[in-house]
Amino acid sequence: MNESNKLNVMVVYGGVSPEHDVAIVTALQVMKALEGAGFEVMPVYISKVGNWYLGDANFRKPESYRDIETLIKKGKKVIWSADPNFGLMKKSWWGFGMTMKQPDVVFPVIHGRGGEDGTLQGLLEMAGTPYVGCSVTASAVKIDKYIAKKVAETCGLNVLKDILVIKGEKMSAADKKAIKYPVIVKPVGLGSSIGLSRVKNQKELDEALEVAFCYDRRVIIEEALDDFSEVNISVLGNNPYQVSMTEEPKSSGKILSFADKYEGQQKSKGMAGSKRSIPAKQSAGVIKKIEKGTVDFFRAIGGKGIARVDFMVDKKGKVYFNEINTMPGSLAFYLWEASGISFEKLVKKLVDLALEEKKEKDALVKTFGSNILQSFAANGLKGRKV
Repeated sequence: MNESNKLNVMVVYGGVSPEHDVAIVTALQVMKALEGAGFEVMPVYISKVGNWYLGDANFRKPESYRDIETLIKKGKKVIWSADPNFGLMKKSWWGFGMTMKQPDVVFPVIHGRGGEDGTLQGLLEMAGTPYVGCSVTASAVKIDKYIAKKVAETCGLNVLKDILVIKGEKMSAADKKAIKYPVIVKPVGLGSSIGLSRVKNQKELDEALEVAFCYDRRVIIEEALDDFSEVNISVLGNNPYQVSMTEEPKSSGKILSFADKYEGQQKSKGMAGSKRSIPAKQSAGVIKKIEKGTVDFFRAIGGKGIARVDFMVDKKGKVYFNEINTMPGSLAFYLWEASGISFEKLVKKLVDLALEEKKEKDALVKTFGSNILQSFAANGLKGRKV
């Protein structure tokens, strides 16, 4: 902790991901809220090619990102060490050395691959650093829409029928015959509706798969609902959990596109700027199913911190699990504000949850003593089984 007794929170954002720009918007919102909550903020921007930069106050200003190349020249090149004794290290003429200021907590704000998929979480786990949000396992389940749906089914949630297609594999005749148009084509490991298409015939399917395979090697072809409402909800906690108010986003077409989410009249607000009804205009019974399904699913994957879970409700009121976002755009703060929790209180709660989780992990047994190495030293490796 620094001399002012403020916790240092390192916000890591950007990343080598198609959702890079969206992550910058969320990070700017998060950094502003953290400052308002009384934390010392350390911006660490990861470029689109994977370089890490420790930034100054300029990195917290939205207008600075109009010219990112100029901005990063004002930052310090840094790396994060997996060794618990080092942490954040800056580049110098003599290599890398520890920075003067070290974070007390890391707040990952990377949407999609490289930050929301468990890879960054794994690095932070090895370093023994407390961090906000889901662990390696929950993040890895989240990033794979196909696997997430399988877990949802085991929790008793309805999911739409789908076919998994892997790049380089030939789709079987049976799978092709089983497709009932229209369908939705989705890259398995992406969010923000990037690479997503709604198609009506084989020709459109081939074109959609070609686009989707530009973003991921695994793609799902999913049954499309013709008349439905999307209903989203956020969940908070390390178990026990609390759920937010629901929302019903408004789309310009039959799917909620990237433009619907981020390119409206309030671009700087990210997901908070898209059109929606809060609360969702659904029956009490539907809302209850969504709330229970959210908690059951988040518990099953060992969810921590925050997430937004997206559902679809058809015209008969049947609820389908769609996907989960373990680092949702804008942290879904607009759902928590509608639920009586300000953005500043939300980020403080998330930092507290990260510290709480670290304390619980530290109480676990991490090593196991045995004489197995002495035995190998005395008798050699021949004929031994491990």
